[in-house]
Amino acid sequence: MSTPLVDRLAGLLAARTGRRGFLARTAVVGSALAVGPVSFLTRPGTAYAAVCGIDSTCSSGYTVFCATINGGVNRCPPGSLVGGWWKSDGSGFCCGGARYYVDCHSYCSCGCSGRSTFCGEGCRACSCGCGPTGQCDQRKVCCNEFRYGQCHQDVRCTGPVWCRVVTCTPPWRIPAWDCSTTSATDQRTGQHSAPSLQDCTAIGSRYTALGGQGGVLGEARTPELATPARDGVYQHFDAGSIYLSAATGAHEVHGAIRETFARTGWEAGPLGYPVTDETPTPDGRGRFNHFQRGSVYWTAATGAFEVHGAIRETWRTLGWERGVLGYPVTDESTTPDGRGRYNHFDGSGGASVYWTAETGAQAVVGDLREAWARTGWEAGPLGYPVTGPLRTPDGAGRFTHFERGSVYASPATAATPVVGAVRDAWAASGWETGPLGYPVAPAVPTGPDQARQQFQRGVAQLTVSTGAVVLLPV
Repeated sequence: MSTPLVDRLAGLLAARTGRRGFLARTAVVGSALAVGPVSFLTRPGTAYAAVCGIDSTCSSGYTVFCATINGGVNRCPPGSLVGGWWKSDGSGFCCGGARYYVDCHSYCSCGCSGRSTFCGEGCRACSCGCGPTGQCDQRKVCCNEFRYGQCHQDVRCTGPVWCRVVTCTPPWRIPAWDCSTTSATDQRTGQHSAPSLQDCTAIGSRYTALGGQGGVLGEARTPELATPARDGVYQHFDAGSIYLSAATGAHEVHGAIRETFARTGWEAGPLGYPVTDETPTPDGRGRFNHFQRGSVYWTAATGAFEVHGAIRETWRTLGWERGVLGYPVTDESTTPDGRGRYNHFDGSGGASVYWTAETGAQAVVGDLREAWARTGWEAGPLGYPVTGPLRTPDGAGRFTHFERGSVYASPATAATPVVGAVRDAWAASGWETGPLGYPVAPAVPTGPDQARQQFQRGVAQLTVSTGAVVLLPV
């Protein structure tokens, strides 16, 4: 069939599923078309019947899928082990590749008698029955005493097959399953499935590409679920998650970076959806995920922290983690006065970016930042930074301007704040190129209404009550 025809048919057929929600309907219809397009299009019935495929009744003799009896989660139940597998080639569920069917056998609480390899009813963690009513996968549960035997060959005595897990990843590549490569094929079971199983979705394909159950994410903890805002889909796994939206595609998040993503509100928080998988940083020291509106960066020394918005943009323009700021060591946080936001970084000597609506996002680094911190950060006499770190015109010194002052440093002088009227008078005299040179110490009181600040080649004398400043070069 042509792509336009399939698209039109999918739109028409979605209404037949009786399901609410576009994503759920199109997933079911898409699976139905992949499994049996001719029967779905030409015979009476529903998408659910087509998705479950043939042999879906309890009398068929086949075993139920674990996802059907496990809340939609495609994994072996607690109290079971992987006992063997077979495959069906050319599966529409696995995008045309092989789909592997994996038997989960009940453990035995007591041994097998005689030559039997299956324990009796009283020793099993499950009971023989049929799949739940109300849906089409009503195959047998914990009934079939049969074992392919390629997995966990050290365990001779088991219960019957409890349920089946499916995967597009070869089972021998999944260490926890302990399977051999000895192959068995049953093409008839290629049309077996259940409504809760979705392998060839964008999330399923990304999961398979990452190694499936044997990859960094591990086994599924949830089925694919709509996000609370219903603008995307996600699935959680033992060691991570995959998030999908129309704007971003499907990307994984795991480990400490995922914990930060969760702590900040998942996709509904300031970061939005991931737009990359977890990736090593160019310096080899850390790892990161980029998101729609921010990033999370991790190193073993710093942990994982998020940076977003204007602060992230300043960090980017300064060279990301390889620039003067280094890696973040806090999430974006609100300043005590509620007016601004900031991130601290691990750059040499300490580094931060502070933002307000009036000043924008400005970096403060090294000894300039230390001098600012000693005055009380943004709550002190300097206020918020209004520039990043800059070089003096002669190239020898460094400075940062703030709302009510500046901090200057040079090879010969430590980083020193100059504020208020003293700074204004010093600026009018030519800054560090004027008669006083660089400041060498903060202003100090010298009397009830007097203060003095020392510079390289003189002093500035301040009358506090009037704001009058007299420059006294040596």
